Amino acid sequence: MMEARFFTDVGQFREQNEDAGGIYTNQTGQVLLVICDGMGGHAAGEVASQFVNDSLKARFEDENYIEYDHAEDWLQSNLADINRQLYNESMNNEMYRGMGTTCVCALVYEKDIVVANIGDSRAYLMNSREMMQLTNDHTFVNHLVTIGEITKEEAFTHPQRNIITKVMGTDKRVNPDIFYYNTKFYDYLLLNSDGLTDYLHEDDVQQIVMSHKGTVEDIGETLIEETIEVEGKDNISLILYPFEGGKI
Repeated sequence: MMEARFFTDVGQFREQNEDAGGIYTNQTGQVLLVICDGMGGHAAGEVASQFVNDSLKARFEDENYIEYDHAEDWLQSNLADINRQLYNESMNNEMYRGMGTTCVCALVYEKDIVVANIGDSRAYLMNSREMMQLTNDHTFVNHLVTIGEITKEEAFTHPQRNIITKVMGTDKRVNPDIFYYNTKFYDYLLLNSDGLTDYLHEDDVQQIVMSHKGTVEDIGETLIEETIEVEGKDNISLILYPFEGGKI
């Protein structure tokens, strides 16, 4: 079985990497995937994303098995609590004022996943037939797509596509979107920061992942190389999680 991998790259245009993430296991070997994409001046974006990632990691690693029925509660209550701590940190430190971060995370079960999302980092399920976005971007442009003002294709190049309407850390309270999906017909779960899908079209991502003959390591590195090739102007982070019975 191929193993899941976390990849991150500063890219060619940024001074520092404000993304954070990883693949974590709890006391029973259950898996949590996390991607955060920070924002804010004075390196505060890096502080915010690392804080949320590290907090989720620490809390999850202390847990025993989280039952499927309790996944939503666990994700919502922990994200709300971590958000409150991050908000207080930004209020108490002038240098961190206004810092925030996106967060997309997924609890993996045998044939199901439970995904939580705040911001515009994404989760996808993928096979050779489709690349299905599981999350809804909390962005001004996605709102325009939803109400039919613009198409998804127009959103890809829209000048205001980076205006985010919900993040962690900027308000005292935040509610993540929660999604439940069955994974049995899919080969891969992909979590990524917008540094990937703002520059590589979904069709190209799917093509690279599904037609690649190499390991997960090779596929992830190819995705990052291709994003840099098309002059992606952001940090690039992703987790590629292959399902049992998927393409080896």
